[in-house]
Amino acid sequence: MKKWSMFLLIVVVFSVFAVGCASSGDQKELVVVNWKDYGSDDQELIKEFEQQHKVKVVHQYMASEEELLTKLRTHQKGSIDVVLPNASILPVAIQEGLVEPIDPNKLTNYQHIFERFKNLPENQKDGKLYAVPWVWGSTGIAYNKELVKEKIDSVQVLWDPKYKGKIAFRDDFNDAVMMAAMALGQDPNHPSDLEAIKKKLIEQKAYNRTYWKTGDEFSKLFASKQISVGVMWSGQSATMKKNGEPIEYVIPKEGAIGWVDHWAIVKGSKNKDLALKFIDFMISKEFQANWVKKGGPNPVNTQAQKELDAKIVQELGINEETIKKLHFIMHRPDAEKKKWNTLWQEVKSH
Repeated sequence: MKKWSMFLLIVVVFSVFAVGCASSGDQKELVVVNWKDYGSDDQELIKEFEQQHKVKVVHQYMASEEELLTKLRTHQKGSIDVVLPNASILPVAIQEGLVEPIDPNKLTNYQHIFERFKNLPENQKDGKLYAVPWVWGSTGIAYNKELVKEKIDSVQVLWDPKYKGKIAFRDDFNDAVMMAAMALGQDPNHPSDLEAIKKKLIEQKAYNRTYWKTGDEFSKLFASKQISVGVMWSGQSATMKKNGEPIEYVIPKEGAIGWVDHWAIVKGSKNKDLALKFIDFMISKEFQANWVKKGGPNPVNTQAQKELDAKIVQELGINEETIKKLHFIMHRPDAEKKKWNTLWQEVKSH
């Protein structure tokens, strides 16, 4: 009897263990590479997707686009499913066969994406789509309404002597060259005269209070009234306004710098169908609108506007009219990036 009881106990324990393993095994994992605290790892926003598809979204974080490119080149096949590249590395990833082509017809929400984002050269090749636009934003001009009484509508304000010592320019070679190109009437993505741009930026330096590196740095300078006007991001301007700062963000008449983040499926992913469902969820009007309400970037889904306060839509410029004014950052070869960066270092050390 003792032996029989022991046998039954072993059977029961093994059965419980087996059921437990099966239960845990039912839940798949979808491995996503993204920036930390950038929407997809917000548990409140992502739990609906996880529950609906019985999946756990597992994150790996990147510190730069170049790091993401290295990860795509060196990861063990099948260990990553979805990544978030932008224009700086996307064409390279497509060229090297690091990401899978995506059929937009399998995405129920793709039809609602702004037309401008469906026709970006960097996310396509040979008529195939390789990455789905997710969020976008702009880099334009922001100013303190309490200190600046005139209406600002031009990038030329960055060269206005009356704001000398009260201007903040971003410490970024890409933004610097593109802003100066706009001020000179050159194509920001394909400037025709880099020497003239360098001269223009040296001229601006005389009026500049500081070159800011982080958004937090800009916010502190603004709050303490050390600056009146400067180069700033649309998203942070909206957040600062929401926090009570007297900030006004504008897309100048010459245009502003635009950027887009895309979702892509990694070559060799073992969860392609699930990855497609994840991307479809991320571009849904519900997810996009909810993230904007929590301070996220502009949504690509046109239907998300209907879920947002009209004032927020206007402040962020979530419309075709604003999008048409933007010069979206394009992929640049290493040689060109080096040339722009060298120019910028020479301006700062002048």
